[in-house]
Amino acid sequence: MGAYHFFLPSMFHWGAFLKKVPQPIPWALFSLNFFFSFLLLAGGILTFVALRALRRSPAMHPDRGILFAMAGFWLSNTLYQIFIPMPLPPNLWPLHVVLLGFAAATTLAYGVGLLAMRAIADSVSMKNKPSTSRF
Repeated sequence: MGAYHFFLPSMFHWGAFLKKVPQPIPWALFSLNFFFSFLLLAGGILTFVALRALRRSPAMHPDRGILFAMAGFWLSNTLYQIFIPMPLPPNLWPLHVVLLGFAAATTLAYGVGLLAMRAIADSVSMKNKPSTSRF
């Protein structure tokens, strides 16, 4: 999704719609898209890095902060689309379903991943806990 966002301005010809506005506005729009695209791409890559670390050694507890941040991003994206849907022409209504579905599914995937990491961390800590039994 992050890589795709880099190409949105050219795919949808944003420049053609920004001819009669002050120059700082197109600059801001394109720069916001670029930085958003970069952060989204980096967040996705870091998610795979964290999951790879988890697969190598569940006891290492990879940084869940990245996964929480990405889950928060996708949850806010989902809620934003529900309460403030993108204005689209009627013939593109399926795009609402696709974009909202993608955001919701991604939120769910991060949530499931975080719950799984918690379960793994709990099981590892239980194995390392000394037994309190006297027998």
